[in-house]
Amino acid sequence: MRPLKGKKQSNRISISKGHRSNKKIPNIFKNKTFLIDIWQLFSFSSIATFLIFTYLNQAWSPINSGQVEITGLSSITENNIRKATNIFFPKNLLELNPKEIEAYLMKKLPLKGISVSRNFFPPGIHINIVEREPVAFASRVISNRVENGMIDIEGNWIPINYINQSNKNKINIHVEGWNLNNKDDIISILKNRFTLSSALLKIKVNPLQEIAIETKHFNSVLLGANTDRLREQINKLNQLQKTLPNLLINTKVKTVDLKDPDKPELKTEKILEKES
Repeated sequence: MRPLKGKKQSNRISISKGHRSNKKIPNIFKNKTFLIDIWQLFSFSSIATFLIFTYLNQAWSPINSGQVEITGLSSITENNIRKATNIFFPKNLLELNPKEIEAYLMKKLPLKGISVSRNFFPPGIHINIVEREPVAFASRVISNRVENGMIDIEGNWIPINYINQSNKNKINIHVEGWNLNNKDDIISILKNRFTLSSALLKIKVNPLQEIAIETKHFNSVLLGANTDRLREQINKLNQLQKTLPNLLINTKVKTVDLKDPDKPELKTEKILEKES
């Protein structure tokens, strides 16, 4: 019986030893995992510290107008933009306020839209602009003198020096006497110009704020002091263009009064026959 007990004891000892040896394996893996975590944390901290240091170094470095990238230009030149933004440089990137630059350039230049952003790598400013597209030449009276310029489809004034020659060559509509009081009426006429049977050539605003237009077929069409009935006036003018040539012989229409489109009035003059 005693030998049997000895065997049981030896088995227990071997089993207990086996348990002890098995416990050592997870500890080794835990140590390796811990070292990997430490290495990853060290690497991440080093990279983060480097990036923060680089960011601060770039952010506090002064930049000049030569580090401004400009896109979206058509008629306005880079020189126009750089000259207008000179007041903001030299400054570091953190001191520059993109919204302040946007607001300033919108007031200073004839722009439809603008976005300004800061770049830290490499340090600089990016300006993207949307220019106003001119649709007509225009003139206005300021301080008793006539100023020439252009306007876009929304009736906004564009100084002539911001328009290049190629854009000027595409336009054959003129607006005489542009002013803020008649801006909405001018916009309405420009937006409806393609519904005219005869091409629009000129919009005239007289000192009494009355509006007249000139087309390829009619020298002067009186529309009155507002364009509330513009669609009716255009329809009546198109009808007259079709019917008048057959009704008037040796006579040309000098003026068409459409202030009341229900009762159009014509001022005509005789065409003198050429001597043979």
